Amino acid sequence: MLSRLMLATMMLTVIVGLPVDRFGGIPGQLAVSIWTWALFLIVLARINQQLRLPLMLCLVIATVGEFCLSLLWGLYSYWLHNIPFFVPPGHVLLFALGLTFAPRLPQWAVILVAAFAVGYGVTALVTSTDTLSIALAILFLIFIGFGSNRRLYATMFLISLSMELYGTWIGNWVWAPEVPGLPLTSANPPLCVGGLYCALDLCVENADRFLRRWRRSSGPVLEAGSTA
Repeated sequence: MLSRLMLATMMLTVIVGLPVDRFGGIPGQLAVSIWTWALFLIVLARINQQLRLPLMLCLVIATVGEFCLSLLWGLYSYWLHNIPFFVPPGHVLLFALGLTFAPRLPQWAVILVAAFAVGYGVTALVTSTDTLSIALAILFLIFIGFGSNRRLYATMFLISLSMELYGTWIGNWVWAPEVPGLPLTSANPPLCVGGLYCALDLCVENADRFLRRWRRSSGPVLEAGSTA
């Protein structure tokens, strides 16, 4: 779907952008935000037309999710205690990367990712550490077991875990050690955090499917009205 140059630019945006945000202060965060939004618009213009609606839906759902999970729930917090402007379009870029790499992911890799989620979830349960990942591992396994796009879920699990490890290592954001309102603990980051990103993917897929069905069903009605 995207050229190698575009894919490399998107990955470099994460690799370079997060340190600029963390150590560049407010001007650095503003610069990263402008760059990320510009890249998002370029991707939106160049990507397959059928994928533009899912990317826009991802932007909206990711924004709502960040507001609820970070600002309201306090599951994690960014270093300036805000939601950086680059985060919502950043989610879209990760989603686009997932859509690009998922068809290339071999079946054995999907099984391996699922095995990691099971193994780590069991270990977290036995040791009573990072118990949030137990719930996230179960969520991810439900997607793998019953979802229609297993390769996408496994791909996003890997991409999101890599980004979370990198971002928390630099200090762009930190996960609360005690999950607010629940008897759960969290590592920084929870290693099965991919379950949350898969939930985002599922919301995007269902919203896209609903809107396309609504368009098809309302199309004849609109045409009949305009004819009348």
